[in-house]
Amino acid sequence: MLGLGGSLSGGVVLSSGVVTPDSISDLAFWFKKNTRVAAAQWDDQSGNNNHMSQDTTGNQASYSSGGLLFVDDNSDHYDLTTAVDIGASNAFTMVIVADLNSYDSNNVLLGDNNAADKFLDFQQIDQLRYRQSGGSAVLKFPSTDPFPIEEKFMVTVTKDTSRNLVVYKNGNVLTQESSANNPVPSGAFEVDQIGGRSSAPDRDFDGIIFELLLYEKLLSSEELAGIHAEIQGRNGL
Repeated sequence: MLGLGGSLSGGVVLSSGVVTPDSISDLAFWFKKNTRVAAAQWDDQSGNNNHMSQDTTGNQASYSSGGLLFVDDNSDHYDLTTAVDIGASNAFTMVIVADLNSYDSNNVLLGDNNAADKFLDFQQIDQLRYRQSGGSAVLKFPSTDPFPIEEKFMVTVTKDTSRNLVVYKNGNVLTQESSANNPVPSGAFEVDQIGGRSSAPDRDFDGIIFELLLYEKLLSSEELAGIHAEIQGRNGL
């Protein structure tokens, strides 16, 4: 047991001591492993009907192990029903369970159909990058190489209202080394695309996304612990 009890703000604690993501407020979308997932559309489980869909067969990922397998050479990507603004000084919490196949591209997770300078991606094996306009925040973790290929992992990225970015792998905070500044405060980042950036798109994701969710707020440490436990348990991490 995690000992979370009723201390979570709106979180429902299951008998196992973990917390369901949809029981915490401000969940924008949740693409849950092995739940209403198909090549044409992955249905949102947040209750907002913010599905990710792709009408063009050649740009559809394929079902794999409860998630979707993206191939960068095919420009596999999806559009959200409703855009979510995580730019400026808007706080957010994103959790993804993934297994990367290569760094032939920059593996964009969240993108904006209308702007090439707004994205969140796995840039290199030791580097994640967030850009909401102007300069980008490059977060480096060279001593740990936390984002290797052919390894299933859970990564969490949080941003507070002061634009401070924190990254977790499998529930543990990663220590940043030689990282760039936080992103500039100006500019919206209307997330409406999964797996690529801008209308082309480019920097396409290459690998499996098993689960992906986004909150429009910074989760508390207790909330994070609860959903980390629930997601790790479901994904065998």
